[in-house]
Amino acid sequence: VTGASPRILLLIPAYNEASRIGPVLETYALYFREHHPDNFHLVVVLNGCTDDTLGVVERASGQHPEISHVNIPEPIGKGGALIEGLKLAPKADLVGYVDADGATPPAAFDDLVTECAGADCVIGS
Repeated sequence: VTGASPRILLLIPAYNEASRIGPVLETYALYFREHHPDNFHLVVVLNGCTDDTLGVVERASGQHPEISHVNIPEPIGKGGALIEGLKLAPKADLVGYVDADGATPPAAFDDLVTECAGADCVIGS
């Protein structure tokens, strides 16, 4: 990835995360809007949710156009959710994922974006 800020796709697999995903989406959207304006897309992959995760994500996307979702009606597991999200990868220069619990702050993910400039693959934990 060279030149201007890369187009970033960040996936968040979610299973019944209504109680905690809202602040995570807000934090990521605001951070990446400031640091990667117009080059960031956050996609929540809803994995058979039976709570109001979809409603929370829809409200967040109403406030932050960088946020969208893929709704998988039946649970397919975290790996399955990521595979569904990866179908959007051709639209991005960099693809990553974080869990819906907010354990990874956006700045930590952004460190990986910086490291990608000289690498084919970067993994963080």
